Amino acid sequence: MSNIALSQKSVKLMKLCDQRGFDSLDDLLLVALLNSMCPAICITEGCDHTAEMEPDQDQGFCEACGGNTVVSILVLAGLI
Repeated sequence: MSNIALSQKSVKLMKLCDQRGFDSLDDLLLVALLNSMCPAICITEGCDHTAEMEPDQDQGFCEACGGNTVVSILVLAGLI
Protein backbone atom coordinates (compact mmCIF):
# COMPACT_ATOMS: atom_id res chain seq x y z
CA MET A 1 0.00 0.00 0.00
CA SER A 2 1.36 3.43 -0.88
CA ASN A 3 1.62 6.31 1.57
CA ILE A 4 -0.69 9.20 0.82
CA ALA A 5 0.24 12.57 2.26
CA LEU A 6 -2.80 14.67 3.10
CA SER A 7 -2.58 18.42 2.94
CA GLN A 8 -2.89 20.36 6.18
CA LYS A 9 -6.29 21.62 5.02
CA SER A 10 -7.53 18.09 4.43
CA VAL A 11 -6.33 16.94 7.85
CA LYS A 12 -8.04 19.89 9.55
CA LEU A 13 -11.28 19.29 7.64
CA MET A 14 -11.26 15.62 8.67
CA LYS A 15 -10.59 16.54 12.32
CA LEU A 16 -13.44 19.04 12.28
CA CYS A 17 -15.81 16.41 10.86
CA ASP A 18 -14.73 13.92 13.49
CA GLN A 19 -14.99 16.40 16.38
CA ARG A 20 -18.48 17.47 15.28
CA GLY A 21 -19.68 13.87 14.80
CA PHE A 22 -20.18 13.93 11.04
CA ASP A 23 -19.41 10.95 8.84
CA SER A 24 -18.85 13.01 5.71
CA LEU A 25 -17.50 16.42 4.85
CA ASP A 26 -20.50 17.04 2.59
CA ASP A 27 -22.88 16.72 5.54
CA LEU A 28 -20.87 19.17 7.65
CA LEU A 29 -20.59 21.65 4.77
CA LEU A 30 -24.36 21.52 4.22
CA VAL A 31 -25.00 22.34 7.87
CA ALA A 32 -22.46 25.16 7.70
CA LEU A 33 -24.08 26.64 4.59
CA LEU A 34 -27.53 26.67 6.19
CA ASN A 35 -26.59 28.53 9.38
CA SER A 36 -25.43 32.06 10.16
CA MET A 37 -22.51 30.70 12.21
CA CYS A 38 -20.44 27.74 11.12
CA PRO A 39 -17.78 25.40 12.52
CA ALA A 40 -14.22 26.67 12.43
CA ILE A 41 -10.85 25.19 13.42
CA CYS A 42 -7.44 26.55 14.31
CA ILE A 43 -4.97 25.87 11.51
CA THR A 44 -1.88 26.05 13.72
CA GLU A 45 0.00 22.75 13.67
CA GLY A 46 -0.66 20.87 16.90
CA CYS A 47 -3.73 22.94 17.82
CA ASP A 48 -7.15 21.58 16.91
CA HIS A 49 -9.30 24.08 18.81
CA THR A 50 -12.75 24.49 17.28
CA ALA A 51 -15.30 27.27 17.56
CA GLU A 52 -18.38 28.71 15.88
CA MET A 53 -17.45 31.61 13.60
CA GLU A 54 -18.85 33.69 10.78
CA PRO A 55 -18.89 31.81 7.46
CA ASP A 56 -16.20 34.07 5.91
CA GLN A 57 -13.82 34.04 8.92
CA ASP A 58 -10.20 33.49 7.98
CA GLN A 59 -8.34 35.07 10.93
CA GLY A 60 -10.39 34.31 14.02
CA PHE A 61 -8.84 34.37 17.48
CA CYS A 62 -7.90 30.97 18.89
CA GLU A 63 -8.63 30.74 22.61
CA ALA A 64 -6.30 27.73 22.92
CA CYS A 65 -3.06 28.97 21.31
CA GLY A 66 -3.70 32.73 21.18
CA GLY A 67 -3.18 33.24 17.46
CA ASN A 68 -5.49 34.73 14.86
CA THR A 69 -5.55 31.36 13.17
CA VAL A 70 -9.13 30.07 13.33
CA VAL A 71 -10.66 29.52 9.88
CA SER A 72 -14.27 28.63 9.07
CA ILE A 73 -14.92 25.33 7.36
CA LEU A 74 -16.33 27.15 4.32
CA VAL A 75 -13.09 29.10 3.81
CA LEU A 76 -10.96 26.04 4.55
CA ALA A 77 -12.90 23.98 1.98
CA GLY A 78 -12.54 26.76 -0.61
CA LEU A 79 -16.25 27.56 -0.87
CA ILE A 80 -15.76 31.19 0.17
